[in-house]
Amino acid sequence: MIRYILSRIVIAFLLLLGLITLSFGLVSLLPGNPAIALLGEYATPTDIARINAQLGLDKPFWERYLDYIGRTLSGDLGNSFFTGSPVSSEIWTRLPNTLVYLVPGLLLALLIGMGMGTWAAYRYGRGADRAFTAGVSVLMAMPEFVLALLLLFIFYQQLHLAPAPLGMLSSSDIPPPRVTGSLALDAVIAGHWGTMQSILSRAVLPIITMGLFFAAPFGKTVRTGLLQVLNSPQIEFARACGLRPLQVFRYALSDVRGALMTYMVLLFAAALSGAAIIESVFSWPGVGGWSLDGVLKGDVPVIQGFVLIMGATSLLGYVLLDALITLMDPRTRNNVIRGVKRPSKLRPVAEPVVQQG
Repeated sequence: MIRYILSRIVIAFLLLLGLITLSFGLVSLLPGNPAIALLGEYATPTDIARINAQLGLDKPFWERYLDYIGRTLSGDLGNSFFTGSPVSSEIWTRLPNTLVYLVPGLLLALLIGMGMGTWAAYRYGRGADRAFTAGVSVLMAMPEFVLALLLLFIFYQQLHLAPAPLGMLSSSDIPPPRVTGSLALDAVIAGHWGTMQSILSRAVLPIITMGLFFAAPFGKTVRTGLLQVLNSPQIEFARACGLRPLQVFRYALSDVRGALMTYMVLLFAAALSGAAIIESVFSWPGVGGWSLDGVLKGDVPVIQGFVLIMGATSLLGYVLLDALITLMDPRTRNNVIRGVKRPSKLRPVAEPVVQQG
């Protein structure tokens, strides 16, 4: 098992090197010049050459590539072309603000998707199943920003139950003392529970938006997986033996848990990468809106840093998922152990003699 997990870590490291190469190559080959974006379209060639020299953009491609790999592996993601602040510190400052609504939103999506998908699988072909299929189709066809704007119109504009989408704090809230730069973490460290309550109240609509948006594909996956298992011979045999419905459901769930856990990691990666939409609608100071602003400005270090952090997070999730599934599933674990063990040298066994007549 240790050898198997170490091999997965080595593969993840090689994939990370490939991701570093891909992010550098794609961003470096994009049209446009960051110096012109900084100075404006009326910049003189002398000013452009000066900015390119300051940013290191006048060096050969391979020299910049090797320098980028060395800095990235040492944890230095460079500085923003526009603000001059380190990209790594900006990411770690804004990432907790994103996790404030992202983690509860995904948990809500898992609860809704698991419950509705299970109910639809047990009610296959009936009214509940048809209603679930119609609701999933509507939610999956609706863009994320449309769902966010619809919730804002209902709960903020019509019912006046939600605060204005103006960020994590209102003008009357007192910001906590700056320690980490993240409003959520600084409020917890300073013990400003009133400020933290205000942050959580403003995170309710982003949480509901993310929960409803990702509950649809997860519920569809749950329904499809359970339908296949519930109609399998082993489940029919369990029912014939007189097992209780809860025990039958546990057996069915154990057969699809690997696929569901894999889909959970995919949802987390998709939610983290697409956080820019929710943060733009709700003016949330997270890592998604910050990266989107960097893309619009053509801030190369910001784009590269965001791509690397999101890719590294996804790779780490896949490695942990692979190890967890191997430990939980005896079939996978036995296959791994058989594949790692070297075949022993055994003498061929003579075939038994079958007597005629």
